[in-house]
Amino acid sequence: RLLDGLTHREKEVMERVVAGRHNREIAAELAISARTVEVHKARMMAKLGATSIPQLVRISLGVADGP
Repeated sequence: RLLDGLTHREKEVMERVVAGRHNREIAAELAISARTVEVHKARMMAKLGATSIPQLVRISLGVADGP
C-alpha cells in the first residue's frame, strides 16, 4: 500500500491536509514550524505521486492510486 511508505510525521501531516487544515494550523497542532510542514507535505506528495491536494484526498480514500 502506498501509505506504508510514509513516515509517521508525514502521515500526521497528511491527515491534517486532507482534513482541510492550513500549514500554520498544522504547525501549531504538531508543535513544528510551518516550513517544516511544507517540507513534510512536499515529500509526502512526491512519495505518493500526488500533484494536487484533491488527488491526495483521493489517494487517502483509496479512490485513486499514485505511481
